[in-house]
Amino acid sequence: MAGITQKTSDDFDNGDKICPILDNPEPDCYYFNMTSQKIPFVVKYCLRYFRACDIYQRVQEGGGT
Repeated sequence: MAGITQKTSDDFDNGDKICPILDNPEPDCYYFNMTSQKIPFVVKYCLRYFRACDIYQRVQEGGGT
């Protein structure tokens, strides 16, 4: 399909709208090895509401995997 380009996290102005962990995702991140079953979690937690994500909170507290 002509005119369709793939977006990466670098294409967006983060401005607290995209999880900063997406630049180096944890192995258990919803974004990592994404499947159709994970899409609702990615939409919710990797975008605007990433601060509510258990994975984000764990990494922020220094308890990465």
